[in-house]
Amino acid sequence: MQKRILTLISLLLAAVLLVSCDVPGVTVLDELLPPLTEKTTGYTVTQSIVVTRLSTDESVEFSTPAEMETFHQRLEGIKCIKDKDTSGLLPRYTITFFTSETAETVFVASEKDFIVGELHYEAMRGGIDMVYLDSLFPEIPIPDYASAAEPQG
Repeated sequence: MQKRILTLISLLLAAVLLVSCDVPGVTVLDELLPPLTEKTTGYTVTQSIVVTRLSTDESVEFSTPAEMETFHQRLEGIKCIKDKDTSGLLPRYTITFFTSETAETVFVASEKDFIVGELHYEAMRGGIDMVYLDSLFPEIPIPDYASAAEPQG
């Protein structure tokens, strides 16, 4: 009986530790990006965030603190596993964080697949809302091939 209780307590402690701590190799996506503000001073670090739809080369810029904070929240807490293989990934969007000194870009291939620098990051669960990113831009018209193929009178 006592051995069962010790085993149960050990299992519960292990479960608590696994839930509360990240496994080595897990990266939180927003930690790879410049912060919006300097934590100690409150000074602005990120001056703008530009989202570009690569298929049309259209861009949307977020430059006010409120806009940048709202957008940045969409990237917060996305836990990813790092992978060196980026082959086969076709980015749909770029998200570029501009500071006074640098520009850091995240390439978004899908809800769960990101490229930062030379590395692929895959979200463990959740990810970025692709419907939201799509909604930032005008809808891409779908050609009506059926009516184009009909003979003209």
